[in-house]
Amino acid sequence: MNSNLSKLGLGGATFGNVLADGIFGGVNQEKTIKIINFSYESGIKKFDTAPLYGFGRSELWYGRALKGIKREDINLTSKCGRLIRNSRNKKSSKISELEIDKGYGEPIFDYSKDGIRRSVEESLLRLKTDYLDTLLLHDPDQGNLEKEAIRFAFPEMLKMKEEGVIKNIGCGMNECEMPIRFMENIDLDKILLAGRYTLLENTKSVKFMKMCAQKDVQVIIGGPYNSGILARNLNSPVSYDYEIAPIHLINRAKSIEKTTNKFNISLKSAALNFVLKNSQVFSVVPGMSSVNEVKENIDIANEVIPPELWTNLSEKKFI
Repeated sequence: MNSNLSKLGLGGATFGNVLADGIFGGVNQEKTIKIINFSYESGIKKFDTAPLYGFGRSELWYGRALKGIKREDINLTSKCGRLIRNSRNKKSSKISELEIDKGYGEPIFDYSKDGIRRSVEESLLRLKTDYLDTLLLHDPDQGNLEKEAIRFAFPEMLKMKEEGVIKNIGCGMNECEMPIRFMENIDLDKILLAGRYTLLENTKSVKFMKMCAQKDVQVIIGGPYNSGILARNLNSPVSYDYEIAPIHLINRAKSIEKTTNKFNISLKSAALNFVLKNSQVFSVVPGMSSVNEVKENIDIANEVIPPELWTNLSEKKFI
């Protein structure tokens, strides 16, 4: 297996058949299990999920799909910071698998020590495993929970790492600034950064990537296509950060595509291979909604990119 393919992972945000503000969902259980099994059989061994995805369903369906596969053969990442509760029974502190399957799950931020511990315990049950390779604190930027993260969440995560329930800890979010502050205060192993280190957008993350190298923190890349703009026909409506892409970014993407086309490389291929080639990157976890998308991403990861393409893009200040 080439080094690029070994870094290609499967993101679980699309699994759950639940639409959360149009961001997550759309893939039902049968299709999800087929995608996960096909990915594993095709050489993908790094899997990413979270309680938030599908409001519990993504983890639950991962657990069902991976049942019977040797645990040591896969690398499994999930997240903490949100508990899944029953939207129809607010008094209950638990939600059953059946209730999650029915779509009754509701995510609630909880960065308390007890909340973090319960989050992991419930994730392990859904995933049908007794440990996680990586546990990431999810979206402290969205919840305005930076202080709670440092005071309560990370200490409990470190404790679970000492206990062996977690192998690596870190955080997952859509900005570079807060993870930099976390690295200054806490000994992190991995950080999932979504959408800020891509072929389209990589200037704001320069300091972040340098600090990760200095601190020996590995990076998991989410959103390598900036939620669509780097993977779609730029002459039709495209999305960026889950919203309609602004015209200046479409024009920038078109300029990058002109360069990649000169080397007979698609924009999508250049986008994925750009992040895969970085030595600090542990894995890249695009969300994939079909077996065909998995096949396409595997083909792209196996593609040989002329070094001159990167030189040319660098000279034009795109990277």
